[in-house]
Amino acid sequence: MRRAILLSLSLIVGGCVPTADFVELRDQVRQIQDEKRKLKETEAELRKRLEDADRLQKPGDIAKQLDVLEAKIESLRIRQQGFDQKLGELLRRMDESARQEEKEPAPPQAKAPTPSAKPDDTAKPRAGGLDAPTAALTPTAAYNQAYNDYLKGNYDLAVAGFEEFLKRFPETSLTAHAQYWIGEAYFNKRSYSRAIEAYERVIANYPKSDKVPAALAKAGVAYAEMGNAIKARVLLKRVVDEFPQSAEATLARRRLAELR
Repeated sequence: MRRAILLSLSLIVGGCVPTADFVELRDQVRQIQDEKRKLKETEAELRKRLEDADRLQKPGDIAKQLDVLEAKIESLRIRQQGFDQKLGELLRRMDESARQEEKEPAPPQAKAPTPSAKPDDTAKPRAGGLDAPTAALTPTAAYNQAYNDYLKGNYDLAVAGFEEFLKRFPETSLTAHAQYWIGEAYFNKRSYSRAIEAYERVIANYPKSDKVPAALAKAGVAYAEMGNAIKARVLLKRVVDEFPQSAEATLARRRLAELR
């Protein structure tokens, strides 16, 4: 989620009426953001220590120290993923609260639809993709609806939702992220070929996105899972060479070592 989520949060918070529940949600988001900043600083420090230790090539217990540091970095990555999920859920709730605040009260004497009126499609149960009425959804709301399905493990619904999002909002700050999460949904379903296709679209269509390192790394892992070590090495090496300071580079180095 990262930059796009934080930008969306600032826009939503800035335009809402500060109800008690809303203020509480906003404070929770700020706390999570502070924790993430601290985690990133710690992760950067640990990675620098890893690189320094590698350059010095000290004998003795250096291997154990490296293992401990890598374990700490992995722990930080897992915690960051947890914060990302919390941010996604909070953002969804905040967006729903914002839309609820903006709703106008229904007319006091609203007329019932005539028998010849077209049935209301919004009453139909959800079968997949975005909830109706889709025309009323903002890009943020549509994205988070699909992302919430992903968090719940409803991967088919998530894919349908993200694909609908891409059709309706092809040029937003969340578009590359939507494409990436399609890949993640397929990866979690072990549909590795389709996951690779989704990751490759991120790399090809959004080369400046912050999701490119993750797409390269996960595409490499997917190839490894399929038994194609050659392509896996190529993609994982790209992560190390092109994004050496990224969190994904740590994963790539570990998987490359396993493929040797």
